[in-house]
Amino acid sequence: MASQGGTAETNNEIWQGENKIVIGIDIGTTQSGVAFTYLVKGGKPQIHRITQWPGQVANSQTTKIPTVVWYDDQTAVSFGAEALSRDKRMDAEDNGWVLAENFKLHLHPEHMRADNLMMNPLPNGVPLSQIYSDFMGYLFKQTKSYFEDHIVDGGSIWEKYIPTVEVIIAHPNGWHSREQAFMRNAAVECGVFNTPGSTIAKNIQFVTEAEASVHYCIKHTNLSGRLSEGSRFAVCDAGGSTVDTTLYSVTSTQPVLQLKEVRASASIQAGGIFVNTAFETLLRKRMGDLGLDSEDVEEYSKAGAEDFEFATKRSFDYENPDSKPNVKVAGDRIRHGDPSNPNKIHRGCMKIASSEIKKCFDICVNPIISSVNDQLGKLNAEHILLVGGFGDSLYLRNVLKRKYEGQNIQVTLANDSTSKAVADGAVIWSMVRSVIARAPRHSFGVICSRTCIPWMEDLQGREFHVGPGGIPIVPGAWSPVVQKGVPVAVDEVCRRSYTYTCDTESPESITLSNDLYAYTGEDKPDWGWDENGL
Repeated sequence: MASQGGTAETNNEIWQGENKIVIGIDIGTTQSGVAFTYLVKGGKPQIHRITQWPGQVANSQTTKIPTVVWYDDQTAVSFGAEALSRDKRMDAEDNGWVLAENFKLHLHPEHMRADNLMMNPLPNGVPLSQIYSDFMGYLFKQTKSYFEDHIVDGGSIWEKYIPTVEVIIAHPNGWHSREQAFMRNAAVECGVFNTPGSTIAKNIQFVTEAEASVHYCIKHTNLSGRLSEGSRFAVCDAGGSTVDTTLYSVTSTQPVLQLKEVRASASIQAGGIFVNTAFETLLRKRMGDLGLDSEDVEEYSKAGAEDFEFATKRSFDYENPDSKPNVKVAGDRIRHGDPSNPNKIHRGCMKIASSEIKKCFDICVNPIISSVNDQLGKLNAEHILLVGGFGDSLYLRNVLKRKYEGQNIQVTLANDSTSKAVADGAVIWSMVRSVIARAPRHSFGVICSRTCIPWMEDLQGREFHVGPGGIPIVPGAWSPVVQKGVPVAVDEVCRRSYTYTCDTESPESITLSNDLYAYTGEDKPDWGWDENGL
């Protein structure tokens, strides 16, 4: 567990490697966090969580900061908790600043985007790459400051080891090489590590949020002592935009715990931000029924959504369906509507029926249950570990418990509500890699030619040519190298041999290369190209 100083021991083992700094970063849709460790040969590893961010309440031990940036023209002027302070909001209004928020949604690949997803527009003239680079630069600078203040001789140690720092960036399960390359470039472009001898680009590694979370759970709960070889458990990481669920099987408990993914992990757009959006839409409709002008509707809806995020959303459990929680939408002296009007605003508050709030939650909770069901399938699991910011939701937790504890599956909240479990887990992952096999979310293969057998129906409409020995062959066949959902050991190299034929007298002069394709479908197709070669 974390101490009041934001520090946690990872285990009782002594670090045997060389001295180095490891930084774990979790940039969430709504909240972000950073953790680090300074590993000393012969010493016990300790994880330090960055607290005392600018703009946070004095003595606050929370490691989460809002993922927001204010821009004045194309220049970043304020970040995180400080950006949402009263003073900065006033400055923004006076100077025409534009807020970049929920920008992580813009990086999601197309297949992950929820239907009718409404994304906040980026500030005019500011590309997504700059926003990420600016925000990462802020995170790294605050990490440097915290390191120098909390590590003995921190300044000199930072300067000595920062050229070889290891940076672990966590990302949703559904992200792949495109998003990783984007994040790597942003980390390099932020300029914090551009020091002589720096090798930051090659020292940046990536871990899925689910895998970081499972490492956090192993170290910060009593899970490992309750697992035996062959047992299974699931981790449900319910974040701001994505909810990642992964089913693990224990392959060994001694000398260290080793896990493998049972099937390809699930990543869906059903995070807490969508509950907020649904609730704000509800508020706007209710206020429209009061006949308020557009400015008041805008102001009160934003205020109500913010109050919901920090109060009602976390405590709502639907234990009393007839209750009507108060949501603060304006100042105490504000009143609108007749006393008998159910939509009235009284002393700045509007009562919202629990049944209406439940509908906002169920927009996300129902898909989450379906996703967890798909991961579990017909396999027995002993535990579901719930982590992530949305995992703090009492309603989500209770729904999961009602659904699964009757099946002898224990649902456990593995969160520390003040911290980002993923940032901690990313650092732990860099030292103790417990997952030894992963189930890929795509099939990978190549496009090649196959022998033409005349009676094969799927050859109709395809052109063929004569290959070696006069055998007719047809181009465009799909040849899998790795099959989606089939676990592959992390140290396994997947190979498949192919033959290239040519009519040149000097084949040694030919340079060969071949594209590797990813396929997202669940089936095993025979063809990678259609009849037209596309």
